[in-house]
Amino acid sequence: MANRICRCSVWWSSVTLASALMLAALSAGSGCATYGYAARGPAPDYSQVAIDRMTPRSSCRWSYFWGWKSSLWSPLDCVETDSVTNRCKRVIDPCDGNGAGEVNVSLGWYTVPMAILTLGMAVPSKLTIYCSTQTRPERGP
Repeated sequence: MANRICRCSVWWSSVTLASALMLAALSAGSGCATYGYAARGPAPDYSQVAIDRMTPRSSCRWSYFWGWKSSLWSPLDCVETDSVTNRCKRVIDPCDGNGAGEVNVSLGWYTVPMAILTLGMAVPSKLTIYCSTQTRPERGP
């Protein structure tokens, strides 16, 4: 009887170890996925707009409760701060009104382990925008 209990515990520990190693391998190998969007220029060729790759804007964004709660990110640069409240009084658009030419969302190596640990309630991702260098038209609709 004691011999039988020992064999079961060895089987259980080997399955647990194999499961842990498989989970670690999947977590380590599943990161670094990137999804992107590139703006297009006007007709007739609809080519990608030129972007400024030298000054990207990045932020770590979080999705909570399986995507139910997330925040909108609108990057602005503060150029004047109130000395009393320490709040921003005046902002400027980092893209000078030209808009984003490319947007990338990257899932780092830590995204899958974080999603597993929190059961999907908190999932981080990195959002990066590249400003368009194409000027906007003087008149528009």
